[in-house]
Amino acid sequence: MQKVSAGRGHQRLLQLARNQLGHEFAAKTSTSDSESVNSVQSSEFNQRHQRLAQRSGAPVAIDSDFKGPSLHQRAERRERMHKERQQSNLEKIMALALDYCPEYVADMDVDPDWFQQYCDLVLNISNQTMQQLWAKILAGEIGQPGSFSLKTLFLLQRMSFKEALALQKAASLTCRVRLQDSGHIYFGYVRKPSIWQLLTGRSKAVLNLSQFGLTFPQILSLIDLNLLHQIEIESGELIPEQTLQLQYHQHQLTCKAKHSGVVLQYYKFTAVGVELLPLLNSQANPAYLQAVKQLFSPVLDFEG
Repeated sequence: MQKVSAGRGHQRLLQLARNQLGHEFAAKTSTSDSESVNSVQSSEFNQRHQRLAQRSGAPVAIDSDFKGPSLHQRAERRERMHKERQQSNLEKIMALALDYCPEYVADMDVDPDWFQQYCDLVLNISNQTMQQLWAKILAGEIGQPGSFSLKTLFLLQRMSFKEALALQKAASLTCRVRLQDSGHIYFGYVRKPSIWQLLTGRSKAVLNLSQFGLTFPQILSLIDLNLLHQIEIESGELIPEQTLQLQYHQHQLTCKAKHSGVVLQYYKFTAVGVELLPLLNSQANPAYLQAVKQLFSPVLDFEG
């Protein structure tokens, strides 16, 4: 990737906002904008309070000549509040993206059609955690245009906060085989019939992932979102004495199969899931790492 001068990511994002949105945006939502929304909300609260007080028989000072807003006025007010919230969401995410913009960016511009779709999709994202995730996507796209497909954006837009937490938990259990981009969540192994199986009576073992926070319903929801493949994956048969190198967050795992016919089982992330994994800042789970080593110890030799 071609590098350009430091700080260019911020400049590119601000320029993109000017060109596509027609205005600058502040790092934080302005006080006047917040007060505008709050004043409308405060007015509605007072009206609701009056109505409740009337029903309970409490004394309320009411202007006898007062006439409430018409149906048309109420509709206009609701529409105005809705648009103000959407604008606030968009500007908050843009401001957050400034914090994540890389110092160096590729020497190419973000596709304007991609950016327009992005802006339309974030208008109703008000959860702070989800806003941060969307901000990281924009910053990543600015740093390297083409990093995130529209398919990924549409999927993320329909993802709930609860589903995002499930993805976060899955990311904490994810390993990678060296030189491969896809993420694997290992949970078991099988060994094809042999004399060893007859002697030990053990041909397979499975790890319960729920004890590490990833429940089966969460796995099903990630499959439904097309973040995990629909079927459990099996590796090819491991060749005895051939080195297998796994990367589990900051931990390097080097191992060799003790026997022939050993097959590892795992859940595999889809291409969309792989795009989202780097944004989650997940941490390794030491208990899971220890459990995986213990699970595979009958069939794998771990170095170190």
